[in-house]
Amino acid sequence: QFWREPPLLKPTGRRAPSSRLLGPGAPPGSATREMMRAPRVAAAAAPALLRSSARAASTLPAPQFAPVKFQKEDVEAVMKELPAFNFYEIKEPVPNPYQSSTLDRSILLDPPAPALVAPKTEFSKLENGLKIVSVDKQGLTAHLGLYVSAGSRFETSANFGVSHMVSMMGYTSTAHLSNLRTVKTLEQLGAHGTATCKAGREDIVYKVDVMREFVPLVVPLMVGNVLFPRLLPWEVKAAHKKVKEAQGALDADAMVSELLHKAAYCNNTLGFSPLASERSMQYFTPETIRSFMLDHFAPERMVLVGVNVAHSELTKWAMRSFADYNAIPLKKRDEAKAVYTGGDLRMEGSSPFCHVALALESPAWGQAELASVTLLQSILGGGSATASGLGAGMTSRLNTQVVKQSPYVESCAAFNTSYSDTGLFGVYGVAQPDKAGDMCAAIAKCLTGMTSVSKDELAKAKAMLKGKLFRQLDDDCHLMQDLGTQVLLSGRYGSAADFAKAIDSVSEADVAAVAKKLLGGKPTVAAYGDTHTVPHYAAVEAALKA
Repeated sequence: QFWREPPLLKPTGRRAPSSRLLGPGAPPGSATREMMRAPRVAAAAAPALLRSSARAASTLPAPQFAPVKFQKEDVEAVMKELPAFNFYEIKEPVPNPYQSSTLDRSILLDPPAPALVAPKTEFSKLENGLKIVSVDKQGLTAHLGLYVSAGSRFETSANFGVSHMVSMMGYTSTAHLSNLRTVKTLEQLGAHGTATCKAGREDIVYKVDVMREFVPLVVPLMVGNVLFPRLLPWEVKAAHKKVKEAQGALDADAMVSELLHKAAYCNNTLGFSPLASERSMQYFTPETIRSFMLDHFAPERMVLVGVNVAHSELTKWAMRSFADYNAIPLKKRDEAKAVYTGGDLRMEGSSPFCHVALALESPAWGQAELASVTLLQSILGGGSATASGLGAGMTSRLNTQVVKQSPYVESCAAFNTSYSDTGLFGVYGVAQPDKAGDMCAAIAKCLTGMTSVSKDELAKAKAMLKGKLFRQLDDDCHLMQDLGTQVLLSGRYGSAADFAKAIDSVSEADVAAVAKKLLGGKPTVAAYGDTHTVPHYAAVEAALKA
């Protein structure tokens, strides 16, 4: 009933590519996955290891989801459990007694003893199919994410751009809260700057970071976005201008990612942009958005993730958010397999440099070859003309064979991104326009050299990869993204230790075999900026076969 329209009620100089995902709107986990990183972090942070290596997770046992039954509870008793919150309170009711306290003096009269409990991953599932995953690291800030298996790959010619439209309607009016009250509530909780909704190619993600004591207030607010959004016509119309703003906010890195996917998956699934265009405006209506959500937003296709929150607390408030409402029923949908076509796509742009990406089809999520591909990425590494020092990838192949061999190459980095049924592996480089052809030739030579890897080189890559994988666990946002992505796409979760074992099991022969398989496919070329010296597609293809 809530899904029916409710009645009207009240650059200059040297630069490196951006360190964020080339696709639009990437969270640290954003919803599109990190792919082309700046060379200054490509060697230090390398691939999103927990998301990339984890895609060999099909051999891991499925986690045991503890069932959570819906319960009828007394409303007054439930309200007593909520933290104190005064919506209309703009100023402090009393003067701040600690305003003169300096940072060297504790303001706690009775400081609580720390709860030294080792973090562990816990899994639960509501009666309606919603999966809940959490890790409590005892942090003060809770990171919450609601992952929905819906994105631009599920769009059709009748609703192109609808996933972007859904993301723009996040945190607007619902059956319980108006847009104004939603915004003011988030502001009062200090979460207005962290509440985001972003659409990717395979998922739509709602995120909020908030003090952990306010989790009971935020979980129902997040669930309201997918359970009973009002999609008021005037709010939808007001969001139209955001489409042009989103297109204008794309930088060179994001443009290369868009071109690369369009060329690699021409006219199918992952080739559809997660950004709406001006031509999508005719579809930007409440009816189109509601129809898409009814087709894809069933609880069985959602995962609620929490970091620094007690699992019992998260499951309790998730249950209460759904208990009294009929969720969207699960519908069978046509999930067309992504067809890798390869190809060439270029666009002249305002960048003073030439941005080029050479890519090959790589294994999909869940395939055992992912560990070998990730090690290849680590071996290639990356480098930048402006980055040096510890962790800058000074000894990686791309840095020594491409960046340091020419003063005209600004930066170069290997990337690998995996989806549920395919992936892209390649190299992204930035160079002075007149020398883009030389850079492409050097990159092609570096890629063809992947078939030869020494024992020492592989051992060093393994050590680097495992070290980065374990260090990434310290990033709460990254951990949340990892949990959500793995469980959403595979229903499984592998720890860092599990993937360290997978990395250790890879041999030189495995890496060489995967490299030959990658090079045996058709390449994809994407270029943006001043592209007048980028070689012809046939020349690039021939260089990779040499």
